[in-house]
This record gives sequence, structure tokens and C-alpha cells, in this order.
Amino acid sequence: METGLNGTRALVTAGARGLGRASALALAAEGARVAVAGRNLDTMSDLADELRGAGASEVLLVRIDLAEPETITAGVRQVVDAFGGLDVLVANTGGPSSGPFLDFDRGAWQSALDETFLPLIDLCHAALPSLRVSGRGRIIFVTTVGVKIVQPNMVLSDSIRLAMVGMAKSLSIEFAEEGVTVNCLCPGPFGTDRMEYLVTSSMERDGLSRTEAEALWLSEVPVGKFGDPKDFGAMVALLASDRGSFITGTAIALDGGKSRAY
Repeated sequence: METGLNGTRALVTAGARGLGRASALALAAEGARVAVAGRNLDTMSDLADELRGAGASEVLLVRIDLAEPETITAGVRQVVDAFGGLDVLVANTGGPSSGPFLDFDRGAWQSALDETFLPLIDLCHAALPSLRVSGRGRIIFVTTVGVKIVQPNMVLSDSIRLAMVGMAKSLSIEFAEEGVTVNCLCPGPFGTDRMEYLVTSSMERDGLSRTEAEALWLSEVPVGKFGDPKDFGAMVALLASDRGSFITGTAIALDGGKSRAY
């Protein structure tokens, strides 16, 4: 299937590992020019080689610490200057801590906002001038299946990422006439470092064995397994492609059937 991604200019944030890395590799496989942002470039040198091997027509590693707004502005500017513009923004962030509501005071909520939601505002402010003139701008927010179905002990993530969906829907209307599509991907349990953290947290908090903790996380997943990050990357590539030009303002679950979402 022709995707039209060859030579397109893409930025993936929090792309050193997990679903961000899978997204970058999927775009590279379609011949995109891929910039990957992370906090520590020293840990990402192997990723640059992997992206080139996957087929990226150009690779750029950029330091962006999502907790430092000035690095977001500077990092996006670096990508735009290097690529001569920007066509695709995959806005990925780390996830906030897990636990019950009463474990988190106001400070914890503010920290979660600072780390998970407010950086997306900075990213969009920095990237939209280029995306608007691209003619085929794409914004893809990585959220969580928790925006579709409540997850125990995920109150910070589920609440804050619902705000991401609201912002995405608003942006999808505001910039539609300029050819910019804005969507959310809502992953369920994928085999990533984030999932390892959640399984380990369940073990420590609830006194479970690894087998029991994994079974708990998969208990509401009809397919009965953790997702392959490559499948997530494939959906990113679809939304970023020419074939995704009529998809906007939506939140798509990739969750093995967990949310039973319409």
C-alpha cells in the first residue's frame, strides 16, 4: 500500500523506547525523515542506526526534556531548521505514577500535569506553524485506553489523558481547513517498559506474583496477551500517511478488545 510517507518530515517525542520507539521505526520503514526526541542523546545512538537500517531517508536525534519547556521550543526549531519544515508530530510522553486517588495530593497532580499534559501544549505551539503550511500536517497524541474505560489505580493517567483527547478534538476542528488532522491513539497493555512498571507496581502494592500481576492486567483483554509495539507503530504510520487524511478528531483504541469501544 502506498502511504505517501517517503520523504515526509516527522518528529516523535519520548521516542527512545517503548511505543515512541515503535512509532519512529514504523515511520522510518516508510522512508520518512525521522527526528526522535529524548532527554539523553547518549542513550539513543543505537536508535539512529536502527532507524537508518529500517529505511529512514534521514535521521535526527534531538534533546527535548518534556519537563523543560525551553527545550521543547528549541528542539522543534532544530527539527524544522534541519528538515526545512515539519509534516508529522507524534506527541508521546511518559506516564504518571499509578495508585489510588488518596495516595496523590495536589502536588502529585501538578507534577503529573507538568510531565504529561502541559508539554503537549508547548509542543503544539511550537509545531503548528510548520504543520499548518505543510499541506498534510498530522498530530498524533499517544494517550491510554483509560480514556475509554476506567482502570483501577490509574486515576492520574486516566484523568489527565482525557484532557488530551479534549484538546485533540478541539484542534482537529480549528485546523481542519489547513489540512491538519489531529487524532489520539489509546493503547492498552503493550509489551513495553511502561507495562513492566505497571506490572511491578501491582506486585509490590498488592503482594502478587509476576504471573498473578500479569494475569490481572490481562484479565479484561479478550485476546489474552500483551500487544506488540510494532502493531502500534503500524497505526501511527497509517494515521500519518495519505491514507489517513480523512481520519481526524477521533480517539482510536488499540487494546486487544479491552474497552469494547465503539
